[in-house]
Order: sequence, then structure tokens, then C-alpha cells
Amino acid sequence: MNKQIQVEVQVDHLDKVSKANALNAISELVWNAVDADANKVEVLVDADDMGLSAIHIKDDGHGIHYDKASTYFKGLGGSWKSTHGLSPKGRALHGKEGQGRFKSFSIGRVVEWNTRFNSKDDVFFEYKIQGFADNKKAFSLSPQEQSQITTSGTKVSIYEPLKEFPSLTNGRLAEHLTSTFATYLSTYKDVMLYIDGERIDPDSVISNTEVIELPKVLYEGKEFNYELQIIEWKISTKNQIQLCNKAGFPLLPLDKKIKGSGSVSFTAYLKSDHITELNRQGTLGLGELETSLKAPIEEATKHIKDYLIRRKIEQSSDQLEKWKNENVYPYRNDVSGHVEVAEKQMFDFLALNINELVPEFDKSTLQLKKLQLSLLKQIVSTQPRDLHTILTEVLSLSEQKQKDFAELLKDASLSAIISTTKVITDRLKFLAGIEEIIFNPELKKALKERSQLHKIIEDNTWIFGEQFALSVSDQSLTQVLRKHLDNQGIEIVTDTPVKRLDDSVGIVDLMLTRNIARNHPTEREHLVVELKAPKVKIGQKEINQIESYAFAVADDERFNTIDTNWHFWIISNELDSYTKHRLSGDKLDRGILHSARGITIWVKTWGELINECKHRLEFIRQQLDINIDSSDGLEFLRKNYAELTENSDS
Repeated sequence: MNKQIQVEVQVDHLDKVSKANALNAISELVWNAVDADANKVEVLVDADDMGLSAIHIKDDGHGIHYDKASTYFKGLGGSWKSTHGLSPKGRALHGKEGQGRFKSFSIGRVVEWNTRFNSKDDVFFEYKIQGFADNKKAFSLSPQEQSQITTSGTKVSIYEPLKEFPSLTNGRLAEHLTSTFATYLSTYKDVMLYIDGERIDPDSVISNTEVIELPKVLYEGKEFNYELQIIEWKISTKNQIQLCNKAGFPLLPLDKKIKGSGSVSFTAYLKSDHITELNRQGTLGLGELETSLKAPIEEATKHIKDYLIRRKIEQSSDQLEKWKNENVYPYRNDVSGHVEVAEKQMFDFLALNINELVPEFDKSTLQLKKLQLSLLKQIVSTQPRDLHTILTEVLSLSEQKQKDFAELLKDASLSAIISTTKVITDRLKFLAGIEEIIFNPELKKALKERSQLHKIIEDNTWIFGEQFALSVSDQSLTQVLRKHLDNQGIEIVTDTPVKRLDDSVGIVDLMLTRNIARNHPTEREHLVVELKAPKVKIGQKEINQIESYAFAVADDERFNTIDTNWHFWIISNELDSYTKHRLSGDKLDRGILHSARGITIWVKTWGELINECKHRLEFIRQQLDINIDSSDGLEFLRKNYAELTENSDS
């Protein structure tokens, strides 16, 4: 008489677990087979003109011992694998929660396990376990009988299909199992997987592979390594990212499409023990909604896009050679350095796509083609973030092509390198130019404080710190007050001007504002900057001026809020003896003239400010191998501020 196994899990939970697409359900059963140390696994699809009738997964693994069957089948999490890291043959295990057997109910109403095991002394027994989709809480266990066959193994058969499942009969099954088990079959060469008699051999259909180490992830106080393996296929497959354990065995496909891959078919395997832990906790299915997974997925996506761009270039080398032979290709053969290499790769990718999308492009005259490629090079090297807008408008691509093109360019590190490099290079050129016009004896004589220096610095307030944003420029203290109250959300009429101690109305050069991430959202920090032409030494007159601004704020009840800190800077080339004496009380030599009641007055020199900026940029400058001199700096200022520097030329 058959024995009944009652599953100790609620039906609604079993219904949830058993929901899986057909391909993933078959994968789970194959994983069960290889986890049972099978050397040969066969997937057989019974189908005829009437349609699909059954699916069989047959293996030569160690089978299921009769004495343990009830324990394994009565609940989730009861898998023998939950207490083992390796199989008896020393293979890394895929599943540990015992969910695979329930997922087969997503394909058919009836599922049978015919299993054979070695009891002892090479005596083999066999029996059958049967389950039904309409009663998932019960499995039927037949009595064991001695088998005439002296090898172990299990055959899982799924009968009475719930629908046709075309993915199981149209070749898609072979593609899916190839990508799913590629890393496993490559690791364990003795394992053979067959589909309807045809052996799956990933090595024969792999076109290229690349392994990338990703940044570590900190999760619940523990650091986890991450690795990305990209396998490119010779066959056409559905491109996807697989979330894998450390060994590279897929636990769950990620619902994220990488568009714009063109003719490249690939599977990306994101590997980590962190993914295994999330799978154990039941949060892996959240994908990018799982906070700790967001960063590694973003990093993996960026590298996949870079890979697709590089492969596009490699596969189109003949076209690039043609342009070089025609003397229309705008780059030298001896490009070097991170920046130029990244820029050239981005150019090649864009030019090749344009050549494909606009057939007339390569048919144009050599002169026109050379001009067009030169213009594209200029766009790539100066405004890479504008490429999508420019190219889609010029090329009049379809909406889908625009989306695919933008998706591949978005966040790719090649674009990021170029954009970052341009920002850093422009800032270094700016500093070199400012340093030259401020310290060059001839240039600084002609430099005008308000009409030239003020306007140039107004466009580059990053030199005071990335955290500040320009609030007001060259405005009276009354306007500063209005801006302050607006930032605080306080509605007070400010008709009465804010005056300095001598009753005059002060004009400030720049005021910058930032929010302070502390206890209250209304907390603010203001920086008021008074710029002096480099020929002006900071003396008593200049000190009186910045102090008058600061003390006007301190004495005005409209500024008197506990949520605001004020910093007042006065900047020029040199300090006279009076200012140096006033600063003698600053024991830390930071240039602090006064600090009390939320107001700090600083005296800064251009040399100090420029050196602080260079120090912040130095690490990135070294990594990108950027070298800038004073002539580059002056040229940058003349180009970008021609109307302001025309009288400052040496």
C-alpha cells in the first residue's frame, strides 16, 4: 500500500512557490539531478502532432534513499542539501530549499519520481513518488522493491501538461539550458546534459568570454566579493543577467534588459555569496528593489554595456580599416592614455552605428565623409553627454532605435570617463589660467575686480567647495537677507535695508548656500565671499569691510536663527602687517579672524584657495594622466571668457 506524505506548508505558500515559467521549472529539475552527483542527465520531450504530452528528466545520480523520502518531501527547506556545501563527489551544490520539486507543477498536473538507490552491499531498491498539482500538500510514496538494475538514478516525469508550452518544443529549451548550465558544465567536465538525444556542449557555442572583478558589497556587517562573467554565444539566445552563487550557478534570472546589443548574444553571470544569502532569506526575487543588490547590478550593467561597445568595434574592424585607408579616419594609430583610448572607443562605436543606420553615409564623397567623422570626433571629445540628443535628431532614428541607442550609451563607463575627464581637465585649465592672471606681475595689473575677476569666479563657484551653490551675486545685504529668508521658508517683508555699522548699504560679491545634513531640514550654511583684485593687499580697510558685513548680519534680528551658520571670506593675493597681526590669535593658522554666534570670518589668499583646489583634484589628475600648464590655462580663459579677458593679455 502506498504511503501518504503530508507537506507541512500552507497551500497558498505552495501555490506561490510552484509558480515558475516552464524553462525555469525544467532547469530546477536538472539542478536537482546534478546536485545528486549525476554524470548524465537527459531531458526528453514527448510531443507529436497532437501537441505536448509529457516531459522526462532522467539522471544517473545517487537517487533518493527510501528512509529519507518522507523528510525531503514533507516541507520546504527540508532538502538534504541545506546542511551540505558540497555533494559526495565534491561538487558545489545549487539548491538548498527543496523548491524545485514544487515548480514542476507549473508544467503539468501529475509529477512522478521513479528513483533507484543503493541501500548497502550493492543491493539496489526502487520506488515511486507521485504528486498532483490540484493537491500539492500530499505526495504518494509506493513501497520500495529490490531492483534488477544495479545502478542508481531518478527519472522525473511530468504528465497532463497545463498548456502547450511552445518554449519546450521549439528549440528554446536547448538555448535556455545551454546558458543556464554553461558555467557548471565548464567546471565539471564529467557531467553530460542531453536534450532529446543531443548533447549540450557550451564550449562549442561560446564565441567569447570575459571575467570582471566588481567592487565588494557590505551586507549585515560582512563584506562579500562580486564577480561578473560575460559569455558571448555563437547561437542566438535571449540576452539576460543571471544572479548566481559564488560558483557561478544561476539562482534566478534578473528581470533587466540590456538594449542596443545588436547582433551580440550573451549571458552575464553575476556571482557572489551575497546572492546566495539573499536567496536564503527570500529577498533575491526583489531584484534591484533589494537595496544591497542595487550597486552590484548597476556596476554589472555598466560593464556589460562597455563589453557590447568593444565587441561592436572588434567585429567591425574591416570598416574601420577602410576609413583609415581612405584617410578619413580622424585618429592616429598610436593613441595612448586612458582618456584618448576611451574617447576613440566611443567614437568608433558611434561611427559604426551611424554607418549601419544611414546607408548613404559611407557612399558620400571622401571630403564630406572626412568632415562628418571629424565633427563626430569633436562631439565625442567635448560634449559626450549630448551625443544621444544630437545623433537621434540628426539621424532621425525611430523611437525604438533611439531608446536602444540611449540605453547602451547611458552610464557606460566609456562615456563617464570622457565626461569626467572633460570636467577635471577644464577645472585644471581654469586653475592654471586664474593662477597666471593673478600672480603674473603684468597680467594682474590689468585685472579688474568687479568686471572681470568677479564674473569669471561667479561661473566657477566649485572652487569654494562642491557642496555650495551660487545663491546671489553682487547684491546688497538686503537681497542676501531676502535669499536667506526664502531658503528658510520664512515670509517676512524686507522693505528696510540691511545696513553696515556705518549706516551704509553693503554690496557683497558672492553668496553661496548649502543645506546641512543634520537634525532639521531647514538648517543652512551660507558662504559670503568678498573678492579683491590681486593687486589689492588685504589691510585694515578690507578687514573693516568684511567685518561690517558679518556684524550687520549678527546684529539684525531677521538673521538670528539657530539653524544657520554664516561664513564670510575675503580673498586677495597678499596680507599686510595689520591683517597678519589680527590673525596672530588663530593658533591653528587657518585664517580665522573671528568666530562667534554662528558667524565665522576668514581671510584667504588666492594661493591658498588654488592649492586647496589642486589638492582635491590631484588624485583624479594622476589617474587620468592629465598635464596642464599656464599656456593651457590662459588659452582656456581666453576661449571661454573672451569678453572678460581681452584687456588682460600679456
